[in-house]
Amino acid sequence: MNLIDVVTAPFRKAKTIDQIADELEGGMGRNVAGQRVTTNAAKDVVTVLACVDAIATGCAMPPMHVMRDLGDDQKEKAKDVTDYRILNRRPNELQTSFDFRWTLTAHAALTGNGYAIPVYVDGKLRELLPVIPDMVMIDRRGRYEVEYVVHDEFGPIGRFKPDQIFHLKNNSWDRVKGMDAVAKARSAIGLAMAAEDNQARLHENGGRPGGILTTDQKLSAEGIERLKTAWAKVTHGRNAYKTAVLDGGLKYMQMAMSGVDAQSIETRRLQIEEICRAFGVFPQIVGFTDKTATFASAEAFFSAHSRLTVGKWQENWKQRLDEFVLDGSGPLFIEFDNRQMNAAPLKDRGEYYARALGTGGGVPFMTVNEVRAEQGLPPIEGGDELREPNNSTMEAPNAGKA
Repeated sequence: MNLIDVVTAPFRKAKTIDQIADELEGGMGRNVAGQRVTTNAAKDVVTVLACVDAIATGCAMPPMHVMRDLGDDQKEKAKDVTDYRILNRRPNELQTSFDFRWTLTAHAALTGNGYAIPVYVDGKLRELLPVIPDMVMIDRRGRYEVEYVVHDEFGPIGRFKPDQIFHLKNNSWDRVKGMDAVAKARSAIGLAMAAEDNQARLHENGGRPGGILTTDQKLSAEGIERLKTAWAKVTHGRNAYKTAVLDGGLKYMQMAMSGVDAQSIETRRLQIEEICRAFGVFPQIVGFTDKTATFASAEAFFSAHSRLTVGKWQENWKQRLDEFVLDGSGPLFIEFDNRQMNAAPLKDRGEYYARALGTGGGVPFMTVNEVRAEQGLPPIEGGDELREPNNSTMEAPNAGKA
């Protein structure tokens, strides 16, 4: 029995990929710093969740349009094709376009792979149904032959050829499957989990390390257990920080906090940076800052995040949808409307458009209607001509005419 047979066996309904991997590998390599690092456990690490959300939101928030190339650098929204509404508004009955894109991007960013099964009616695409990545197994049947074995919580769904399933991949090493970010960053995530667990246990003790009760008297095993119980009652919960009265020659000696304990917060900060590095997200994007950060530097990081991190994932979406849903090399293509995400402050935009229109005596390189289009405004009559350079202030296209 090979691995595919194991996965497709009847008991597969009750087990996840992580559980099967543990059984086949004996759980080796999955524990870091005493923590079990799996996909589900990684989602409970705030930094991991914030990185995934930053990537997924960047692909889900801007409107996504199906465009038609008209030639001569002209284009229009192809609202007349069926795929436009599916991709722009409602990919399936349960999700909006935002929901669908967020889910698949999060799957791909976290596990390396996001999957969706297309539903066709009379040869036309009607729905794209997302599948949990844990429920998909890639069966490499030959050098260039691949099949996707898909299940859900109710049982087998079927086998699909590459052109029968939408597959959004993270960076791929073997050209078939995306690299699992959790697996690659297992050490960083495990250390973050351990640091957080240690910090939580420290605060359960009121933020103080433990101590030792000593006495010159000889105590039986039962006496020691009774003493531990009694001590817990007067020093934990609502009784924390209250005065304990010791008798019978008992003395309490508090343990000093070690250098490792004192550096726990610094360790957690370092792990935030390591996890962000693994996901390709700038730490500032997930709310992490240091004393050297300024408004200008933060703005530069946000711009870099939009261009480098989000831009990579959006291009991934565009090329995959162009080939899988649209006509590939034809006139239809996918475009994200990033104007709101990349919009500069009003003052900066005003200065840029003023120069673009030729205000200040410079050579104009944009028309009024081009500026209005970037702001989501309709064109106006006479706004398609480049204006003459103006040494003073901006004027309306027909200013000065009787």
